Amino acid sequence: MDFPFVKEAISQLFSKSSCAMYPAVPSEAAPHYRGRIVYHPDRCIACGMCERVCAGGAISRTVEKTEEGDKVTMTFNLGSCTFCSHCADFCSRNAIELTGDYHMVATKEEDLLVTGSFIKKPPVKKAAPAPAADQAKPAEAAPACTVAPREDGKPVSDPSRCVYCTLCAKKCPAGAIEVDRANKTWKLDDEKCVGCGTCADACPKKCIIM
Repeated sequence: MDFPFVKEAISQLFSKSSCAMYPAVPSEAAPHYRGRIVYHPDRCIACGMCERVCAGGAISRTVEKTEEGDKVTMTFNLGSCTFCSHCADFCSRNAIELTGDYHMVATKEEDLLVTGSFIKKPPVKKAAPAPAADQAKPAEAAPACTVAPREDGKPVSDPSRCVYCTLCAKKCPAGAIEVDRANKTWKLDDEKCVGCGTCADACPKKCIIM
């Protein structure tokens, strides 16, 4: 009886394997591989942008009232995640990171949940100092603020300083600001605004008051 493959089988016993010897030999993921999510709650501002852009509906948020403020908990379900990286791409604070970790085999669903919590403290109300009656205004001083801060901590724009550059609208992670350069109008959508302060940080004229 002829066994044509016996010689080949025996020779392969003494040759180097063409297979990756994982897990005996650690193997790194390919460059730019999108693996297990890492969440940095210390950077998060709870703007909700990651939830809105998540195609797989894998991100959820819970808010619990505490004495210190709102306890925000973000949960990323790796079982529903498509690893598209939209959440990380749209996060203005770099609070979401997709790593090269591909070890995501689990026997329990909770092992595929990435969670993190932080306390979002309420905005501190700052009383505007009253100008002294006997103090004259300097000739070249910057124009005084003509608007008062909102009690809910959301932004308001000072029209006497605003140049309607639209930078605040472009930087807003929630898409809550609309600027019309032609008509010189600045509009805030209260329903979308999360009071993160990104617009105030981006404003070159410092005309947005939180």
